[in-house]
Amino acid sequence: MVIDISEKVLIITLLIFAVLTASFTFTHNMQLSNFLELEQVDTTENVERVQNAVSARQGYINYVVQDWACWDDTYQFIEDGNQQYIDVDLQNETLAGIRINVMLFVNDSGDLVYAKSVDVNSAEEKPVPQGLLKMIEDGTLLTKGEDDLISGIVLLDEGPMLIACHPILTTKYEGPSKGTLIFGRFFDNFLLESFKDVTRSSLSMYRTDQEMPPDFQKEFRKFSETPDKILVEPLSKDRVAGYFELRDISGQPALIVRADFPRELYLHGERTLNYMYLFLLFTGLLTGIGVKFAFDRLFISRLVEIDDFVTKVRSEKDLSKRLSLKDNDELYRLSREINGMLNEIYLAEQELKAQEREKKVLLDSLNELVVFVNPEMRIIWANKAALKHMQVSLEKAVGIFLKATPDTSSPLVEYPQLEQVFMTGEKKSGEFTSKDGRIWFFQAIPVADENGKIIGVMETCRDITESKKAEQLLHEKQIAEVANRTKSEFLANMSHELRTPLNSIIGFSDLLYEKVYGEINEKQIKAVGNISRSGKHLLNLINDILDLSKVEAGKLELDYKEFELAGKLSTIKNLLSPIADRKRIEIKIDVDKNLTTIRADEARFVQILYNLLDNAIKFSQESGLVKVEAKKKGDLVEIMVKDNGIGIKAEDQHKLFKPFSQVDPFSSKKFQGTGLGLALVKQIVNLHGGSVWFSSKIGEGSTFAFTIPINGDERDSDNSEVKSLNGTETVEDPDL
Repeated sequence: MVIDISEKVLIITLLIFAVLTASFTFTHNMQLSNFLELEQVDTTENVERVQNAVSARQGYINYVVQDWACWDDTYQFIEDGNQQYIDVDLQNETLAGIRINVMLFVNDSGDLVYAKSVDVNSAEEKPVPQGLLKMIEDGTLLTKGEDDLISGIVLLDEGPMLIACHPILTTKYEGPSKGTLIFGRFFDNFLLESFKDVTRSSLSMYRTDQEMPPDFQKEFRKFSETPDKILVEPLSKDRVAGYFELRDISGQPALIVRADFPRELYLHGERTLNYMYLFLLFTGLLTGIGVKFAFDRLFISRLVEIDDFVTKVRSEKDLSKRLSLKDNDELYRLSREINGMLNEIYLAEQELKAQEREKKVLLDSLNELVVFVNPEMRIIWANKAALKHMQVSLEKAVGIFLKATPDTSSPLVEYPQLEQVFMTGEKKSGEFTSKDGRIWFFQAIPVADENGKIIGVMETCRDITESKKAEQLLHEKQIAEVANRTKSEFLANMSHELRTPLNSIIGFSDLLYEKVYGEINEKQIKAVGNISRSGKHLLNLINDILDLSKVEAGKLELDYKEFELAGKLSTIKNLLSPIADRKRIEIKIDVDKNLTTIRADEARFVQILYNLLDNAIKFSQESGLVKVEAKKKGDLVEIMVKDNGIGIKAEDQHKLFKPFSQVDPFSSKKFQGTGLGLALVKQIVNLHGGSVWFSSKIGEGSTFAFTIPINGDERDSDNSEVKSLNGTETVEDPDL
């Protein structure tokens, strides 16, 4: 059976429409499934924010109980039960202020020393929940050692409660433990409402030991199979809910929490897909009808098109034109043969032109001077660079004897001996300096025909003056770097040699000062004290030089470990408090609640903060304020030290962070210093892969800040920098 072209078009159109319809239906269902998955992921992320809010509240209680439990006053109160501690520190308003409902002090024998329970909203005293007292009696809430910590939820008759228990230690986190301090906060509607405000979600909560609505019971049974997983279920066509469980201190399920959200993402996606599905079906139908009609109407026109095309090519003699190929029939084969014939004629014509054009384009694109000469040393061809250098056009250059070119000092004729290349048939290359002082690299390559006879030489010359200068500069830079490393290693070795006798001087002077060897008079005591203080000052200077030299010599290695940030800042504050107290300077520490521990070199971290805080105290006015702030910025911790002291002049700020460079020689007489502290700060921060910056206004004070990775485990200082912020303008330090 013979099928004409019109029938073929109809069958193909129907098949295409059927395939498109099936594809659209499959794609619609698949995309709808994807929107369900996106809704699941989005709901899970929203529920995780609720979980994070609950965890943050539990973390806050853990932090507060640790702060109270590791306090010398609390340690003493467990021993003597002094009333002053109760009157001053255990007021109802105190508990309400830190948002704690219950505070229980238990000694190491398990006896309740003191208990208080308040309403956090009204600060009104309430009875202590009996359930907590029973847990103390059976030891459930008692810590077993100095490192023990109990944290989680307990279910009481009065309601669920977030609980935190910490061993009672000294301010320095030392034992032995005197007992257990217990803090509790009811997980009530007020707390639930605060979580709603923070996460902007609708929350519901039920206890697992009481009757729950059917949807909560259903999800609770699923949690037994998939614990610690967020379960997402649609509540209705318009809302979707995410469930998660909270466990008590023994690890058993305590609460089921539901956060529900509008199904905007899924409903919007479903509507969009439906519209697209209908639109594509309608478009496919119209397209099929149009294609069928077009093929029926335009078939005969193809014969006319072929005839017009052949006539036009013959009249215009344009062999680059081609017939468009349509369908697999006689007209298609005829068009293909016509195109093939034209293509062969066109390629033969273009091949000759392309050979000459490719050679010219390729060689003209080179920056090198290129000349091709024949055995009579006459120029056959030259590229643009060579013609420009010889100051002659190609038409005038062709046929000229090479050594008779207008520019007789050209590197093309000044040094290369092309006669030897023609005689030996071997390539020749080398470097030479022309009369004008430029350095050139030349190559002379013989060109042979099919029989091996040399028919010419391709000569190239390239100006390498700048690259030679760059090589010289690199060599000088390497020499300077070797000298700098040698200096740093020498300083490091000398610092070690100086510390040994200094330690002896300091040690023996301290023994004399303490009269270990016998009584000495007052003048001798004063002189020995001066020797000790001067020796210690010199030892600190040598230690700074040693650290700086180690960094410059590449020998300083960081010992990464994880430590608690707030406690470490408090330790540094305590070290410098005596110095600050002499000037009646207040030191405030503000740590982001999201920051608990960081991973860095603990000793070097203390060295950084000590130097910055010591400088802030040193240059602050009497009765001033020094503030230390720690914030989390992505995966970095940012620490800022602010003072309201004398400030730094703009013209002196470039001296900061340079070894042995002090801002003002007159100030250095008033404020002791060597100029090494900030230089060490910069180097140590750089080793941590961080950056340092500062801002300062004369008479208003200064701010020094730095960032380092929160979880650092390798050094990367390539991108570190020091910035000076004057007002709102950022000034980069060119020495960094």
